[in-house]
Amino acid sequence: MGKQRKKEELNIPVMILCIIGTVLVVFGILLLKNENFKLRVISAEGTVTGVTISKNVDGDIEKRAVNLSYIANNSNYNATIDNYDKDIQIGEKMTLYYDFLSPESVGNKRSGYIGYLATIIGIILVIKTGPRFVYIIKDNYLS
Repeated sequence: MGKQRKKEELNIPVMILCIIGTVLVVFGILLLKNENFKLRVISAEGTVTGVTISKNVDGDIEKRAVNLSYIANNSNYNATIDNYDKDIQIGEKMTLYYDFLSPESVGNKRSGYIGYLATIIGIILVIKTGPRFVYIIKDNYLS
């Protein structure tokens, strides 16, 4: 006869950690999808080559699109940052952040790392607590 597993007692902290882990994984993947799975953390200095301003019906500035030229990985790139919120002129320098795997993907702030971090922490929590969570449910609610 095989060794029988001890019945898993109701353990609320383990259940909560597993649920938090699952939520972090979903939240992290949604953030990554929103950022197109880009990790924009490497900074470069770009030169503004053009600014396109869109105005609403009242004449107020609705958004700015900034065209930039910059050097990343020893190559020249041109890119556009949509929805830039500050007034900027052609020829000005600005700091931009790019994805090291695709330097043409830029932003005016670091982004993407929160999604990766949430996903990794969530996966670790689910791996560590998931099996016990399943046994707790099986032993306490399904038997």
